[in-house]
Amino acid sequence: MAEDLLGWLNDKKTFAAKVEYRDATPTPDLTIQSSDDLVNKVQANADQLSNKMYGKDVRKSLAQWILLGGYIYNQGIITLEQFQAALNSFEDVMDDRQVKVEKRQTTVEDKFKNVIANATVDSELIDARNSTIYGKFPTLDGRLENIEQMLAMTIPSGYLVTINHGLGRNPDVTVSYYEDAIGTEVGGLGKAAIFGGTNAKFLESTASYVDANTVKIELPAGFALVGYPVYQPADRCWYIIDGNRILKFDMGVKAGDHPNAGDQSEL
Repeated sequence: MAEDLLGWLNDKKTFAAKVEYRDATPTPDLTIQSSDDLVNKVQANADQLSNKMYGKDVRKSLAQWILLGGYIYNQGIITLEQFQAALNSFEDVMDDRQVKVEKRQTTVEDKFKNVIANATVDSELIDARNSTIYGKFPTLDGRLENIEQMLAMTIPSGYLVTINHGLGRNPDVTVSYYEDAIGTEVGGLGKAAIFGGTNAKFLESTASYVDANTVKIELPAGFALVGYPVYQPADRCWYIIDGNRILKFDMGVKAGDHPNAGDQSEL
């Protein structure tokens, strides 16, 4: 629907002008002083079309009406373009601001780590900072955080997902993780670094079967998402979608199966 630039729809204006060909004066030239003058010029044009006596003046008014329509359309396009340019400029400023803040934060953290590193005199603690596999860390906490992060992303523990599948058997479960599928990208379509989403990463998981219709799946804590599994009949799998992050649960559902497609949050 076209934009209501003049506010006629919102104001619910009624057009009930009478057609009376009694105005014998020539149609004046059309001059628009400003956008604020636009409504007055439109009203004057409507009066001219309704009241001008001679055909030449009516035709001139019709020509002005066409010009007015083009002007309104052009002003609308310019306004939208200006708004988009301002929005893009704002996004650039915010991105630059974020980069600068993160850079300053990194600098502060590095200085703080240097203070801790230089303040430590215990040789055993200093030696514990270094790893023969992953290299040297400025502090012991940095090395421990690195270990915890790796554990959280690989060991199937810390995140439990329950799915009431309704298959009447204990299915094998394959879990995969990916980001930025079409329609989930942060910032909208085409904003992701990889169009169509990242490659699927298969996760280590442990399945335990409550009964023939329910399975509990233990996953690495680093992949914990907000939400409940939702069954998608298109590929017969369950999904948890949290923003641009996605978990897919494949239980080998066959065409003849009748899985539970209800809302898992209500089960």
